[in-house]
Amino acid sequence: MQQQRPSAGPSAGFNFVLAVVLGFIGVFDLVSGVRGDGLGVFLTGLALAIYAAVLLRDALHIRKTGVPAMTRRRMNYIGMGCLALYFVGVMVKRVPELAQFFG
Repeated sequence: MQQQRPSAGPSAGFNFVLAVVLGFIGVFDLVSGVRGDGLGVFLTGLALAIYAAVLLRDALHIRKTGVPAMTRRRMNYIGMGCLALYFVGVMVKRVPELAQFFG
């Protein structure tokens, strides 16, 4: 008897919900950064908005074809790149505060 592989593929619905939440926060941070909250807020918003766009694209592709738009490996690389950009934004926002606190 042949066993079936478990299906652990991405869900279009979950990707869509996550894209909406991250996209809303990302756009809010982008606007806040442009209006004067600083480069760090803008960078965190940019990271969230980029990842939200990737998730939205993937969700729409899954809904249309039933399969993800890109491989899990490529999605992980994009996610790690967005996470790195997010952390750069956090560091730009918080390093001056930490330097003043410890200095």
